[in-house]
Amino acid sequence: MRFKAFGAIDLLIGLVIMAFIFLISVNALKGTSALKINNSPVNEQSVQEHVDETVNEIEQMRQQTIDYNKQMMKENY
Repeated sequence: MRFKAFGAIDLLIGLVIMAFIFLISVNALKGTSALKINNSPVNEQSVQEHVDETVNEIEQMRQQTIDYNKQMMKENY
């Protein structure tokens, strides 16, 4: 009877050890990122500025399309 629970106890101890090793390795790998986002020399343009520029480009293209269509309508009649 004493040895039947020994496998379950071994399994639990193994899982605890694996979790401990996993936590240590995650903390060790935290500082070794390949992206280096914090001190990046990338242009720090805000998202709002990027959205504004994109919306302005779309509005300009839309207006050019409207003008082109008006010009084509005038030429056809």
